[in-house]
Amino acid sequence: MENRQFNKDHLFMRLMSGNVCGEIRDQFPCDDILNLTVGYRWLEEQEDGIRTSQPLRTEQLEENGLKKEELLALAKHNTGELFKTRLYKLEELVRRICEGADAKDYMEEEGELDKSELYVCTNDSGMFGAAVMFIDSVIEKIAKRLGCSLYILPSSIHEVIIVPRVEQYDLNMLKETVKAVNSTVVNENDFLSDSVYRYDLQTSTVEIAM
Repeated sequence: MENRQFNKDHLFMRLMSGNVCGEIRDQFPCDDILNLTVGYRWLEEQEDGIRTSQPLRTEQLEENGLKKEELLALAKHNTGELFKTRLYKLEELVRRICEGADAKDYMEEEGELDKSELYVCTNDSGMFGAAVMFIDSVIEKIAKRLGCSLYILPSSIHEVIIVPRVEQYDLNMLKETVKAVNSTVVNENDFLSDSVYRYDLQTSTVEIAM
């Protein structure tokens, strides 16, 4: 394996269920955020422009001058740099999937977002996009454009659903929805969490919504 793969700037984070790393933590370094687990991968750029990635193994830390305690901050920063965030209205994205219609990306725009809409947030690769929920600059920008705090629904390891924290969206209903969708629609390998998360615009923090 060529050394070019072991570039600190190419290390990124992926979110996983908090239960998945129990038996493999000795082989693959992991960190915990709330009730979720963060794993680490190397992004590889092929000559034909195709992007691939592979998991970071524990033995590669010392080999490449990495310290376990620096991984989380480094990977959070890199993830925001390596992947462009995509933000779609949920209704438009469903229409695109079902009918082949266009779905506008609202992330690069300025101005207010519509509080009556639900949004799907992912990255430009469509892989491991749920990590956007812990990229501070991304979530803060969305919340400021909505003008309110947010609920974050873990749709899968590849994307999250952004729900404005306004009166029309009941927390208990959101919790029931997440569990129902996870049990009937989400593939077991793509499952992230049954919890609903909350981003507080005033404190700039993500927490489990109780």
